[in-house]
Amino acid sequence: MVKIVFSNVAMKYTTLILEPIDYSKDALTTYRRVGPVYFFSELDGERKEKVLRSAHIVVVRLKYTLDEKWFSQMPNLKIIATPTTGLNHIDMDAAKKRGIRVMSLRGHSSFLKSIPSTAEETMALALALVRKIPWAFEDIKKGNWNRDVWKGHQLIGKTFGIVGCGRLGKITAKYAGAFGMRVIGYDPYVNETTMKRYGIKKVSLETLLTTSDIVTLHILLTDETRECIKEKHFQMMKKTAHLINTARAEIIERNALIQALKQKWIAGAAIDVMWDEEGKGRHLKKDPLWNYAKTHSNLIIVPHIGGATYEAMHITEEFIAKQVVEELGSR
Repeated sequence: MVKIVFSNVAMKYTTLILEPIDYSKDALTTYRRVGPVYFFSELDGERKEKVLRSAHIVVVRLKYTLDEKWFSQMPNLKIIATPTTGLNHIDMDAAKKRGIRVMSLRGHSSFLKSIPSTAEETMALALALVRKIPWAFEDIKKGNWNRDVWKGHQLIGKTFGIVGCGRLGKITAKYAGAFGMRVIGYDPYVNETTMKRYGIKKVSLETLLTTSDIVTLHILLTDETRECIKEKHFQMMKKTAHLINTARAEIIERNALIQALKQKWIAGAAIDVMWDEEGKGRHLKKDPLWNYAKTHSNLIIVPHIGGATYEAMHITEEFIAKQVVEELGSR
């Protein structure tokens, strides 16, 4: 529960929440202290247009992509509040041009240390992939009971390569170490001493790719990291290696992963993110990975659920609400 202490806010600020209605009650209470709160899913027709025009704060996670089309309908918008670290669901240039403040979890490292959901998902995907659990279960549904078809691999003694050794990379390293894995990492911004403290041996990207049995990506998407993983990197990996991506799809060069799977440069992949994600899933039909996954038992795709635990979502919703209200109180 987030305790709020802030100065009196004279003006009433209208908040529009684009996320589902099971939003944190404590966060809603916080927003209601400065004005009315509306859920986008409960609005229609003229009422929707009216709320869009009057909204000062819009709260979004990943359900919608906020761009100029949205901003043109929201002339009074002052703040975009997103309880995420990634920002590729917001047109930052358009927001800046209109003087809209974007408030996110990015940079709040002390707070984020208490939220391991995506690191936990990383290990869940790794286990599901190397033990072939989704496909074994699908086979059971057909009435089969053949363990030999679904033999997998154990994690103990394998090499776990972490690309990006920030908060999530460090948490994931601890989990991998608990499985008895050798943990190595690549991150030009984290020194060897810090990595060692978390049980990670610092190596070059080439060494990580050529020696890891599992490669996991934990990189923020920026102009520098966009498409930083290319076909040549997959070609460097072991043919028996598996890739896990719970960061952002755009870190990988478009079509490089599908080629890696088709050409058998790697053994398999599990991804929590896709290119051009849309809340209603329209992006799936445009992505060859979706069709590949339907006919192969070495690719897992899940719908960006890394941070989608009740605990993580509520605590981040409450945190960002507090940040917004404190910002309004300082104006």
